[in-house]
Amino acid sequence: MKTNFILPLVAASSVLLAGCFGGDSNSKTSVRVVHASSDAPAVNVGVDGDTVVSGADYKQAAVLKPDAGTTSIAVDGILPGGNTTTVIDTDASLRFDIRYDVIAVGKVGDQTIEPLILTDDGARDSEDSVRLRVAHLSPDAQDAVGGPVEVYLTAAGDPLPAEASFSFSFKESVGPIEVPAGDYQVRVAIPGNPPTVVFNSGRLPLSAGSDLLIGAVDNTVFGSAPISLLVVNGSNTTEILDADTDAGVRAVHNSASPTPAVDIYLNEDPDGTPAASNIAFGETVPTAATTGAYVPLSTGDNRIVVTATTVTSSSVIDATLDFANGDIRTVVAAGTLADGIDALVFNDNNRRIATEARLRVIHGAVEAPSVDVFVVPTASGGAGATLIGNSTPVLDNFAYGTDSGYLGVAEGDYVVFITSDDGATELYKSPSLALDAGGVYTAVARKNDAGGSVATVTLLDDFVAP
Repeated sequence: MKTNFILPLVAASSVLLAGCFGGDSNSKTSVRVVHASSDAPAVNVGVDGDTVVSGADYKQAAVLKPDAGTTSIAVDGILPGGNTTTVIDTDASLRFDIRYDVIAVGKVGDQTIEPLILTDDGARDSEDSVRLRVAHLSPDAQDAVGGPVEVYLTAAGDPLPAEASFSFSFKESVGPIEVPAGDYQVRVAIPGNPPTVVFNSGRLPLSAGSDLLIGAVDNTVFGSAPISLLVVNGSNTTEILDADTDAGVRAVHNSASPTPAVDIYLNEDPDGTPAASNIAFGETVPTAATTGAYVPLSTGDNRIVVTATTVTSSSVIDATLDFANGDIRTVVAAGTLADGIDALVFNDNNRRIATEARLRVIHGAVEAPSVDVFVVPTASGGAGATLIGNSTPVLDNFAYGTDSGYLGVAEGDYVVFITSDDGATELYKSPSLALDAGGVYTAVARKNDAGGSVATVTLLDDFVAP
């Protein structure tokens, strides 16, 4: 690892977790636990056998105040159904005058998850400076690059200098260093002549007096950059995405007959060229709406106009949506022509978790204002032999226009039932669906115009063959 410090990084703020336990203040130390394993589930943190933090998710942190001395720290992954499994169990000898960072790094899927423990005495030369430590916490970047990455810290807008500020590999860290406040730019590059920049922060303000831990973590949000920056300030965190990440949208035609096929226009009047044409009921844009497939958009306000393909002068949806950097959304055109077409907008989260399938259901069928949804393990005889029986609905009185969020489901084969909200009338029964750990699945409920059951679903994400 080589270092050549030039300039610093970014101040941060966000809501997180905190815990305190045991002893008196004169005997305590500080242990910060950071969840930086991108495919791990939410975790509970235990100290000496007691759970002190519950449900900390990826890119969250908790500051604990245990007694100094020998302490056992355990991190337990939360499995579907509420069971847990220990993914980290380590003993540490803690001093009262040292601050500790216990960072969960690596991957659950390939069994490389482990604790990275960093120590810090907290000393600083100036209360007005920014105190900075930087850690490489991204196995995806390590795999993509195959070696160290170079980090360039410059004033905002400056050209890339001839020499990197420092270079490091996965699980290495740099600092602490102190630097003045100001506006800066961070670029991460693959070494070469010239280097290949794979992350660019854009302009970043740096606040005086900050004491920051900066982690390069796997990018699970959007865009081609392999990393994002996780900025940890005490127990607060914020994420910095690559400045060129932009945003993405996908659409589902969910308004049943007599709504005709539609055209979709992005950021232009409907007398221009549509971004997608002749989209029929039940179809999606992009056509193969697999995980990660979106129509790219610039950040900021984006106008989305939907018109009947045969009547371009009359729009059924005309909405302006504000997209931040990295936003990805699913827009469902639902409702009826008679009562008005609704633009239902849902935020997507495509992070894959190695211990569970993530299933999301969107209720886009205005014909059934409230339903129950059951997810039942497939019986040995297949979908035909699978019955609701005494199952409890995973979504009870599930209202039109809402979604379930991402439900953690154990890997296996399931049949999805949609019923009236009293459970008495079956509206839809799926074939047997294989839900794999690490998969992301979305089903949009709609009216079935093809006959048979009253309802059906439009499938997105990993339900769709790539």
